[in-house]
Amino acid sequence: MNLIIKTQLTILFVFLAALSGVAAYSQTDDFTQLDGLPCNSVNHIFEDSRGLIWLATDAGLCEFSGFKVKYRKELNRLQGEKVTCVTENLNGNLIIAARGVGVCEFDGEHLEVIASTENTDLNDVYSVKVFANKLMVGTSNGIYLSNNLDTLDEFSMVEGTKEVNVLEVISSKSEVVIFPKLELGAYKFISGNFSKIDNTTSEVLELGKGFYGEIEVGQQILLDVDTKKVQCDVLSALSHQSESIYLLRFFKNGLEYRKLISVRNNICVDLLQENDLEDVFVQCMFKHSLMGDIWLGTKNHGLISLKQSLFTLYTVSSLVPNCNEITDLLSGADGSLIIAGRNIVAKVKNEKIIKSISEKEFIRLLPKSKKKIDLVVNDIELMGNSIWIATNYGFYTLHCNSFLLNYKNIAVATKFTITSNGDLFCYDGKQFFTCGIKNNSVDIKWNLPNEEEVEITKIIEFDSYIWVATETHGIYRFGENEVKKFGRNNIGIHNVVNDMLVLPDSSIIAGGNNGIVYRLKSEGDELIIIDSLDHSDGLEGISVHGFQYHKDGSIWCGTNLGVHRFEYETWHPDSSVKYRFWNASKKVEFRGKESVVDKYNNIWVKSNYALMKIQANDFTDDNTVYKPNLLEVKVKDNNWRLKKSEFDKWTKTPNNPIHLKYYENYVRLRYGMLYCDDLENIRYRYRLVGLDNHWSDWVKSNEVVYSNLSGGEYTFELEARKLSSGKIGKYSIDIMLATAWWQTVWFWFIVVSILGVLTYYAINHFKSRIKFEEKQRTKQFNRVIGLKIRALQHQLDPHFVFNSLNSIQSYILEDDEDRALEYLSDFSMVLRNNINNANKNLISLSEEVAYLKLYLKLEQMRFEEKFTFQINLDDKINSLDIKVPPMLIQPFLEHAIRNGISKLDRLGKIVIHFILEDDGYLKCEIVDNGLGNRKIDLTNSESELVKGNSLQITCDRMKLLNKVLNNGRIYSYQISECVDSKTNFSGVKTVLGFPKLKL
Repeated sequence: MNLIIKTQLTILFVFLAALSGVAAYSQTDDFTQLDGLPCNSVNHIFEDSRGLIWLATDAGLCEFSGFKVKYRKELNRLQGEKVTCVTENLNGNLIIAARGVGVCEFDGEHLEVIASTENTDLNDVYSVKVFANKLMVGTSNGIYLSNNLDTLDEFSMVEGTKEVNVLEVISSKSEVVIFPKLELGAYKFISGNFSKIDNTTSEVLELGKGFYGEIEVGQQILLDVDTKKVQCDVLSALSHQSESIYLLRFFKNGLEYRKLISVRNNICVDLLQENDLEDVFVQCMFKHSLMGDIWLGTKNHGLISLKQSLFTLYTVSSLVPNCNEITDLLSGADGSLIIAGRNIVAKVKNEKIIKSISEKEFIRLLPKSKKKIDLVVNDIELMGNSIWIATNYGFYTLHCNSFLLNYKNIAVATKFTITSNGDLFCYDGKQFFTCGIKNNSVDIKWNLPNEEEVEITKIIEFDSYIWVATETHGIYRFGENEVKKFGRNNIGIHNVVNDMLVLPDSSIIAGGNNGIVYRLKSEGDELIIIDSLDHSDGLEGISVHGFQYHKDGSIWCGTNLGVHRFEYETWHPDSSVKYRFWNASKKVEFRGKESVVDKYNNIWVKSNYALMKIQANDFTDDNTVYKPNLLEVKVKDNNWRLKKSEFDKWTKTPNNPIHLKYYENYVRLRYGMLYCDDLENIRYRYRLVGLDNHWSDWVKSNEVVYSNLSGGEYTFELEARKLSSGKIGKYSIDIMLATAWWQTVWFWFIVVSILGVLTYYAINHFKSRIKFEEKQRTKQFNRVIGLKIRALQHQLDPHFVFNSLNSIQSYILEDDEDRALEYLSDFSMVLRNNINNANKNLISLSEEVAYLKLYLKLEQMRFEEKFTFQINLDDKINSLDIKVPPMLIQPFLEHAIRNGISKLDRLGKIVIHFILEDDGYLKCEIVDNGLGNRKIDLTNSESELVKGNSLQITCDRMKLLNKVLNNGRIYSYQISECVDSKTNFSGVKTVLGFPKLKL
């Protein structure tokens, strides 16, 4: 395996996880001036009602988020000043004590000096405390009490305190405890009385021994210091689960010293000594109300965090001197650990070495012929009461109790295991073989295909087979006379298998460098993947190492990013696996290779150079929840400018809801914690309801960008998962993005209305234009038609004129002057009517009837009274109101006389009858008794019936009139023969139709 892959197989275990339980404070972390503190002297740590943490330092007041220091410009007045104490009044404002300045009040926006050292009797102010609705101020020249907490404008000295140089004022139950500077003892203030606390009897604390009493703040105790009992003041106390921590002070040679004592499981422990902090002067201690982590404010080391953890790291040299590298690890039945170094084997119990076997003792047992090279311990295994040790010189056995070492002249092995039948299954770097323990003979050899070289990570016996996990070729299974390989090519697991473990239900779990934990099952000749865990199930990291099954049913798994604890019973294909995860410290790289469980169910994980102890029994549920918040809003990568009413003046976080203008639709949201003890212990997921209702994946990133948002109402929902507890904190805030004016309903209503009006007027204009143009065309067309009609009207039948003139001439020749004059008079009236009506489109029916009477009278005279005529009108006909085209009936009368009546040898008769239908349609029926067979074929111009153009012209006029002067019905004519058998009448009937005209 190449160097890059090897370096990627690094497990980073958590040393910063603060867990509930009784585990020791196995590590500390500090926060100094290099990390952003104004100075390394922290006088007081205070948590206000909003959960904000304030640090009073020798260089000012600042806010602390657990991982970052924040400075407020409103507090610039205190920059560089020695701030000694912070408290909070009933209004939620901060009351600040600053030497050289006085007592200040901060309301989140403005800092006001309410009691200056220059204008009052208050000299150096060291402490402030709100008590019984009054403010108590401890100074170098006594204790002062405000008369009114609301105004804080007047202070009066507490009687009897003038000579007291106050160090600190602390509330304790129903009283106030006052500690003076540079002297032992304490005072109390209760019910308006100030007195010294009586400490005639003192409890005794002995380090490493039991303590079952109770200690209160202000009490004095006796503490063993350098084999002497020293009188100490209890400055402050806090408790966590079954542990109590006390900050003590004592004086030696006029100098003040501090001790931090923990009573853990009723055992007294010096926390400063336990954590190599003996040179640290602790000025205050603080426990976060939600997270439970403990911070120490020191005089010269800034902030120090005591991390209570399940994990304890030991360097190999601290457990086994002269040993720099661990090759293997075993757990003894007596609770001890058997640690194999490169050339040493040691027994360790309670973190102390009991017995060891050095290289010289190994070499001493070898034959002289073999003492040529340095001895190297390759592997160790436990068999009964004996430890088998594989070296480059062969095998040794070591008795667990007596530690008696024996040399076995058996073949060399780099890795081995002891089988259930008492044989050794070995690998010597080239081949696998079994070796009998009693006869020292090699029984079976297996040669790998293609002479593969393997790097072995684990050898186990299970299901009558030997299973070998490798870093190069997956898993080998050795049976009788056969070797089978399981890897990427045949079952789909990764070829790099860093560890495998057989579980009580006969499943096998294995993991490698692809970020997947496989759950396998051996069935017959096959190895089958049942299920797997990956990032979607909570597995953090790529390189998977070190499995261990705990008696509580949990699986512990290490990766390159930290340690996981999975509840095995929840591992099903169709459900979510319950898990916990602890991040690794950035300061320590830990490559876990193998693990064992000791008698006390502690899990020990070895790397080449260190041991990690996991106190799995101390695992308890951690109910603390990280509460996420929206910390910052940026619009188009610029800070969003908020009005004062739109954000919280203390936390500087936006209030709900957020109002954005329509052009502020490119938003960057930064979220996180107002306080967090470990940023690496958090994963976030989010969604913007109204845009996408699906949650994002769990991510470490604390920013999200939304671009090109449409106007509307959104809800930003955020969840923060504490990996080490699995608990989820929730947060949501509404975002009201104004709709662009061109996207609003009223805008589109106006646009649609305008478009509707424009469309309406455009259509009307278009219709009017079309009507106008149509009217113009119709007018022009009618004019043309009218001209044609008039032209047709002007064309009189030449036969009529010629015959009329002949009749006049005959009357003159016959000297029938009277008839000639009568005829001439009527003829002139006919001509006059023709001329008068020539320019008229319509005339009244009465005019038409009068004209017809004149015409028929002329024809009657011309044919010498050969026929009679009669004109009848329906009673409902008003001949003056009804309009008809002129000279439209006359040609049909002429046709009847000329082609019918004139050829009779008897008296002819013509009856004209006008009928008015209900819809205004006028019919003119002409019935004569002339000869029949007078049907007109206008297409035959040579027909006798068509000769003479008056009837042809009349038919053409009807066609033209039907184009311009009809109301749905048309001008028409019909000529038919009619026979009446009852009256013996026979003749021709002509029917003309006239539509009602809309004038």
